[in-house]
Amino acid sequence: MQLLVVIVNYRTPELAVGCVRSLEQGIREYPASKVVVPDNASGDGSPEIIGRAIEQSGFGDWASLLALPRNGGFSYGNNRGMEQALASGEPPRYVWLLN
Repeated sequence: MQLLVVIVNYRTPELAVGCVRSLEQGIREYPASKVVVPDNASGDGSPEIIGRAIEQSGFGDWASLLALPRNGGFSYGNNRGMEQALASGEPPRYVWLLN
């Protein structure tokens, strides 16, 4: 993976979905890129809304949702979003914390 984009969400699912949608063309031009949206335990249905939008839009091959068990703040969300990718056998060369 060349690029991992992390978009932390807390009670703004429409903004998070809009942000993911805005990345579609660029991500498709650079297929070695992925997007992860950690949800900081919003408690407002955000994970369901974001997950459904990713699935229904066909973004599942490059975008994913990470529902977190608690709201640990912005840094916590970003760190959880990067953890899995950085620990993989093919960590991203770049990470973009998109806020």
